[in-house]
Amino acid sequence: MALTFDAAAHVYAVDGRHVQSVTSRIKAAGLLGPAVSFYSPESADRGTRVHLACVDLDLGRAVTLPADERGYLTSYHQWRTMLCPTWTSLEQPHYSARFDTAGTADRLGTIDGRPVVVDFKTGGPANWHGLQLALYDLIHDDLAPQQRRRIVLYLRQDGRLAQSVEFHAAADYTQALALIERTDTDGENSSDDNHAR
Repeated sequence: MALTFDAAAHVYAVDGRHVQSVTSRIKAAGLLGPAVSFYSPESADRGTRVHLACVDLDLGRAVTLPADERGYLTSYHQWRTMLCPTWTSLEQPHYSARFDTAGTADRLGTIDGRPVVVDFKTGGPANWHGLQLALYDLIHDDLAPQQRRRIVLYLRQDGRLAQSVEFHAAADYTQALALIERTDTDGENSSDDNHAR
């Protein structure tokens, strides 16, 4: 089984077959709400640049960001220094055959020895963020559901410490499974991951 991700088109495929992504399932259900109206190519590009800069930071590589975006990186760096996470996966596309869903969790790893899935946001909080993390947890089925902590890290443009929000609602998993079980009737196959940034 070969998973491919076309970053330019935001499309996941397994052995050449397009598959639903975490974000496309949320979008198809109409749950992104106002996030869709705020989306722009510029905000998507910014999110991508910041995410890649955070990967570079974690890997000890040189980081390049426009001056007005460096605060996001500082925000993450402060949080990382304080929490000392151990990452096992950095922005790695993943596919679950069990749930026929693909996605790219920003980070998997541990904090204080406890498994965690983390998603970075350069925008503000939204109702669907807990659901998004539940879906990421489900498709990484090496652990039983709800064993991982689910954290969204809201990076701040002004460089202040990132706001860490942890999600606990079991209902997120019920809703996630309902989205997976939905029949795809609209042909949406693209991941639209940048909508989530």
